[in-house]
Amino acid sequence: MIRRWFESLSRRDQLALLVLALAIGAWLFIQVVFVELDGGRKRLADSNQRLVEKLNRVDLKVEQLTVLRAGGNSGQINLTRTLNQASQANGLPVKRLQPNSRGEVQIRFEAVDFDGLLQFLEQIEGASGLAVLEASISSAGRAGGVNATLRISGS
Repeated sequence: MIRRWFESLSRRDQLALLVLALAIGAWLFIQVVFVELDGGRKRLADSNQRLVEKLNRVDLKVEQLTVLRAGGNSGQINLTRTLNQASQANGLPVKRLQPNSRGEVQIRFEAVDFDGLLQFLEQIEGASGLAVLEASISSAGRAGGVNATLRISGS
């Protein structure tokens, strides 16, 4: 029935229908293959980032437990390592990391996302038990971007 209808059309109309069918087929192929695969890749990357954050939190807890088992409630943890792990977990590139003689560390971020900085602060104060003694945050000249200098103590 459809074949008879198609054959009853002129050659020009048949050719136009074939070109239209090919165009729709190509569009569907692109939508299904490329768009869906790209979305799947993004979901996998997000999932991977969440797993990295969880792993870093577990590493921090293991470090704290090791210190406690080693004899102390001095609570000394390696501040620079803890801050590096927390910044990597939140995708924040560290511009400067400078320990001082009082057992504190000054850390500098430039042109980082404000939301990432807040997650970093929540992680180091909430999960790691560190204290932010001083913070200086300014705009980085782009929407949502900030420059920050923090002074952090282990107790």
